[in-house]
Amino acid sequence: MISRVATLVFGLVLASSALGDDRVPSAQELCHQSIAVGRELWQTGKFDAPANVATLMVDVIDGKLPQARQQLKAMSPNDARRWRQSALITAIFAGQSAVVEGLLDDGANVDGQGWIPPFKPVFFSKTMDTMKHDSRFGGPAAVNGMEKGGLVGNSGQLLGPPLGAAGQCGDLATLNVLLRHHANVRAPFKPQVADALFEGTMQGNVAIVKTMLDHGADPCAFDRRAILYSRNTHRPTTTLEKIGRRAGLPESLTDRLACPSIASGSTPVQ
Repeated sequence: MISRVATLVFGLVLASSALGDDRVPSAQELCHQSIAVGRELWQTGKFDAPANVATLMVDVIDGKLPQARQQLKAMSPNDARRWRQSALITAIFAGQSAVVEGLLDDGANVDGQGWIPPFKPVFFSKTMDTMKHDSRFGGPAAVNGMEKGGLVGNSGQLLGPPLGAAGQCGDLATLNVLLRHHANVRAPFKPQVADALFEGTMQGNVAIVKTMLDHGADPCAFDRRAILYSRNTHRPTTTLEKIGRRAGLPESLTDRLACPSIASGSTPVQ
C-alpha cells in the first residue's frame, strides 16, 4: 500500500510538514504531497541518480512529454528502458495521464514496476535524524523500529504496478489510459502490493470500483488471500464486500463485490 513507499513518503511528508495538523492523510493526499516534495528533491539533486534522470523526472512531474521524450532519446537503450518505467510510475503519482499515455506509446510496460532510486546518503541521514527528533514520528525508538521493520529505508524501491498506483491516487483518467493499453485487471492479489480494485474499495471511490469491475477485475481475489491470512493467523476474516460497505459504497457496487462461491466453499482457496 502507500505506506510501503518507504523512501518516498516518510521523508517527503516530513519535509512538507504534511502531518502538522495531526491528521492522517488519505492515500490520495499522500500521492499529491509526496510528488510535490519529490519534485523539489529531484530538482535539488537529493536522489542518488544521474543529473539527466533528475531532469527527466521533473519534466514528467510537470507534464512536459516532449522534453521527457528528448531526455529518454539521449540515453542508451538500456538506460532509456529502465528510466522510462520509473518515469511512468512517477507520472502516475503526479496525475499526468497524458504523459502516462505517451510513455506507454513509447514502449513502457503497462504492468511493470518502476524503480525509484535511494536518496543520497547524507540527505537520508539528516532526514532520519530529523524524524527521530520529531514527536510526530514517535521519537528515536519508534523511528529505529521503522528502520528495523523495513518500513523506512534507503535502498531504493520498486513501485507499481501502474494500475494499482492509479487506484491508490484515485486517478480515474490515468486508470482509463492504462486500461486502454490493456493493463492486467486480473493480476493475483498480493499483500503490500497496490491493487486498484482494493484501493478504490478502501477509499469508497465509486468511479474506480465500477470501472475496474466493468473491465473484469476479480472481486474474489482479495477474499481468497484474506481467508488464507485468517487461517494462518487465527484472526477473523473480512471480505471486499464488507470493506466496501464500511467505506460507504452503494449497494449496487457492494453486491458486485460479493463472492458467493467462496462463502459457499465451492471455490478453492489457493
